[in-house]
Amino acid sequence: MIAPRRHPSSRPFLAAPRTDFYHPAKGIDAALHGFDRLVRRAEGIGLVVGPPGTGKSLLLAKLAESLRDDFDVALLSGARICTRRALWQSILAEIGEPYRGIDEAELRINVVERTRGLAATGAGLAVLVDEAHTLPTRLIEELRLLTNIPTPMPAVHIVLAGTAELEEMLGNPKMESLSQRIGARFYLEPLDHAETLAYVRTQMKMASLDWDKAFEPGCDDAVFSASDGVPRLINQICDLALVLVSEAGRTRVAPADIAAAWGEIQRLPAPAALARGSATAAQGSAAGMPGELHGERRHEGIEFADELDASFGSEAGVIEFGAFDEPEIGADDTLLEHEVPIGAVAGHSTPAVADPWHGPDVELVFDTGDDPFEEYFEQEERVVERYLMRGPEDFSTHAHVASREGLAMARQLEACERHPAPPVGQASACHDPAANASACHDSTACHPSAVDTAELDDSDMVVIEEDLYEHPAETQRKSIFAVRPGDYRSLFARLRRGGK
Repeated sequence: MIAPRRHPSSRPFLAAPRTDFYHPAKGIDAALHGFDRLVRRAEGIGLVVGPPGTGKSLLLAKLAESLRDDFDVALLSGARICTRRALWQSILAEIGEPYRGIDEAELRINVVERTRGLAATGAGLAVLVDEAHTLPTRLIEELRLLTNIPTPMPAVHIVLAGTAELEEMLGNPKMESLSQRIGARFYLEPLDHAETLAYVRTQMKMASLDWDKAFEPGCDDAVFSASDGVPRLINQICDLALVLVSEAGRTRVAPADIAAAWGEIQRLPAPAALARGSATAAQGSAAGMPGELHGERRHEGIEFADELDASFGSEAGVIEFGAFDEPEIGADDTLLEHEVPIGAVAGHSTPAVADPWHGPDVELVFDTGDDPFEEYFEQEERVVERYLMRGPEDFSTHAHVASREGLAMARQLEACERHPAPPVGQASACHDPAANASACHDSTACHPSAVDTAELDDSDMVVIEEDLYEHPAETQRKSIFAVRPGDYRSLFARLRRGGK
């Protein structure tokens, strides 16, 4: 396909944004005035969020055009900036400063010095970033730090534009410092039906053309149905429709041409509502009637009204919910007055019900076979602390720690077992001449606190060796281990956990 040779200024619909073709729709015009006030009053950082094709780039271009008389404006595209050096170079290039062959630190100093010079004259630097959601977070943070340049009045003003992903990035706790500086936040949405009709006529007027002379009735409704009010899609569909008409040798675009343009761009069959609207608009135009899609958006799913129109004429009503349910039969085998018989349509075979709230009930039945709430949840197993000791038998699987002091105490206990303490009122073995003289050399044998060791249970005793030196006589005992200072902390921690 070869497009007609025509200068871009005479083409009313271009996919690229053009400030001279700006249409002051409600949402974008409010954002433009809000950001202009934000920059001039130094209220903080501006944020605009919107789906693709809703006019974010056009908004920033129009804002830059409005601010250039009083500020240095750097209009950036975040998609081509991935390093700090590229960020400073892009800003300097936009404001006409040297940027080639300079290292990163020097580039940042040049931006700061230029900003201070602008602040001294009462002006400032406006940095407008399009596609900001593609910027790394570290570069967004660099822009925030740029606003901290010490000047008598804030001299750096930033406006970020992007999709909903940008707002999610700024919701990160690490970006809280920047989020607190946002002074204006706007959201762009697709145009509604009335704004779409005004938009296409504005574009034609800016190109010195008349919409009604170039497009047949019903085309504006077809454009809205095909594009859902997205300005970029509106431009693409209308521009291609003009090309198709020019190639066909006709002078006016018909609704069918809008459907054909949409199909060629998308490479898909035209939506049912668009094709039906084109046919109805063409029939209505021949009969002097407005198009079917005028004033409201039609649902693109299955519609029963079209079949009714064919069966009952143009005055067919709408089938009510529950109209095909089995009617209730009274005691006298007559239909109840609030029921509609099978196949009846409101306004035809049966009088329509005046109050829709007293019509037949609608019962919704769902399959409960896969009810997620019927799933059986097992009780969670209770986990007992692994280091909890409930009695002496719990120490049987743990390694015991011995020391020289413990061995000395064991020898003393053995001596007490051989020479138990005498009953109360009797003389000690040390005062008995007939007693074994060797027993007098054991101080524990005649100590009054000696008791029978048969009653002692030292299975839960833990003895810690404090000296790392091992006695030569005890090297053969495998139960003696050297203890490091760090083992005390581990042991006491285990004992504390076991005592809870």
